[in-house]
Amino acid sequence: MRTFLSTLLLIFISFSASAQLYKSHDWVEDQEFYELTAAEQEESSIAIMEKYLIQYYQPVLKKSFRLFETKHSIIRINTDKGIKNHNRVYIPMRNVKQVIDIKARVTQSNGEVNYLDKNNIKELENVKNSGGYKIFAIEGVTTNSQLEIIYTLENNTINLGSVVVQKDYPVKEAIVIIRKPRVLKYRVKGYNGFPSMQTEKVAGKKEALTATLYNIDGMTDEKSASPTANRMKVSYQVAMGIPSDAVMWARLEANIKTNYVDIRPRRHNALINDYKKFVETKSKDSSAEIINNICEYITTTYNVIHTPSEELFQLKHIFAQKQATEGGIIRLYTCLLNSENIDYEFVLTSDRFKHKFDSTFFSRSNLQTALLFFKNEKKYVEPEDINARLNFAPTETIGNQGLFISANGRRFSKIETPKVEDNIIQRDYSISVDPENLVATVNCNQKNTGYRATSARGAYKYLKTKDINEFKSFTAANGIEDAEFRTFEVENEMLSLAVNNTPIGFDYSYEAESLIDEVNEDIMLNFGKVIGSQNELYQESKRVNPIELNSLIAYKYTFSIPIPDGYEAKGLDDIIINRTVEIKNEIACQFLSSYSILDNVITINAIESYNRLTMPLDYYDTYKDIVNAAYDFSKKSILFKKI
Repeated sequence: MRTFLSTLLLIFISFSASAQLYKSHDWVEDQEFYELTAAEQEESSIAIMEKYLIQYYQPVLKKSFRLFETKHSIIRINTDKGIKNHNRVYIPMRNVKQVIDIKARVTQSNGEVNYLDKNNIKELENVKNSGGYKIFAIEGVTTNSQLEIIYTLENNTINLGSVVVQKDYPVKEAIVIIRKPRVLKYRVKGYNGFPSMQTEKVAGKKEALTATLYNIDGMTDEKSASPTANRMKVSYQVAMGIPSDAVMWARLEANIKTNYVDIRPRRHNALINDYKKFVETKSKDSSAEIINNICEYITTTYNVIHTPSEELFQLKHIFAQKQATEGGIIRLYTCLLNSENIDYEFVLTSDRFKHKFDSTFFSRSNLQTALLFFKNEKKYVEPEDINARLNFAPTETIGNQGLFISANGRRFSKIETPKVEDNIIQRDYSISVDPENLVATVNCNQKNTGYRATSARGAYKYLKTKDINEFKSFTAANGIEDAEFRTFEVENEMLSLAVNNTPIGFDYSYEAESLIDEVNEDIMLNFGKVIGSQNELYQESKRVNPIELNSLIAYKYTFSIPIPDGYEAKGLDDIIINRTVEIKNEIACQFLSSYSILDNVITINAIESYNRLTMPLDYYDTYKDIVNAAYDFSKKSILFKKI
């Protein structure tokens, strides 16, 4: 939502934006080679210093302000991993008016210094839809070397910003300085342990906000967690006058209504007529069908571009060129929804894995994602999604707060998390063994609901015309490389079926020799392998982050396995697993498996479920046991012993 966000924040720019602080900041010409403790030498890399200088500057005899940001880092590189992480530098160019200076050097322990050749600085226009970057590599970054980088940018002046001081690596000292003319007011808020900033007056009717932090641990990139959102950071507001948060949210509400909600369809007759022609043969018996018709029209007719374009924010140009910015595509939706008199709320929220929405402090971090919420259907549309249909909210937003805006006003509310019963993978297997040819035949009826149905429908839509074998493999035989499919059928693949959470179904059968091991005269059936590759959690270092999952989900498996004639089954008790985690007398997650034998047929039942989106750090070891139980189950086998 980068171009959408840039357009949105124009309403909060209180000034247009030259500071002299960066001119007085430079590196020491004969920089010392810092000594590290034994423990610090064990780190792949460690920052001796990370300094952030942010200055709002008002030139003499001018009313407008300019904004300069300087970043100064000194980093010791200890290992090959440290080299890989730091020998290439990316500087984001989003909102940058001009680059004032970039300089870097590498110092070796013997005093030898390599300086950056500025001719090696390249520019990338767009990286993963996050804007342009300056990129450069520095010669001489080796183990036991010291990298120093200083760059200064003049940015487009906006009054909202943030500084993340916690990195993937430890930081011995972090310094944040925000300097501004006293006429500008400010508010700051620290997150995840960031301390209060100190204020001091500076000559020339200026003041500086300063915070110095020491010995910040590196944030570990852990599974089942939100490490980015948990990093220590500070957000700030700087403006001629700092309105209350209520006023800021009210201004945002007014902007959303003007640019999105209050669009009058009758001013866009060509667009409306084209849409009506597209849907004239489609069912319109319910509001859900109408919403999905709008989704289908937009996703099959228009493309989203991820670069700024004022032209492609305007509906007449969008209609003519059949492409739109992220903000423009939302305007398409609201215009057509208004033409059909469909009630909706415009939702702004954040990716919970990057930032927890905070209604008490207005910041850019709160405005990462835009959704449309339909109260009657209790479902959402994600306008940017190329397969958008009426569905649950995206996984990165569930459980997070959001701002909901309608024609009648605004409200803050939590984005509902679908229940575990809404997000299930059910697989019913029948597995037969051919002792003579040493091959297993697998028949399965599989049904996916919720998010797994949505992802399967999107993948099937894409791959059915490109590589259906790839779809078969990861859907039905993940990890079984020699699977030879005999049948594969799909039902309920239409994207619109998500509105009622109709399961997408797969009926398939395949043969695989890798499921059978011959042990002298006996046969080993590796039945657990058919559920696919499973994650195994291990933690070499102390766990840092509490548990946070993508969604609530349950996996339900049944196996019907006839015992081959002339054989008896052994080792069945090893199939039994009973692991449960309870929090406040409720099951948070579990893995249960059992078996029975009737009429020479083995029946195995297993369930793996995750019923809480978040769990405290104290529960990590028991949560890990559940995940590893699923991994263990995927390795289970039955020995058929020759009688």
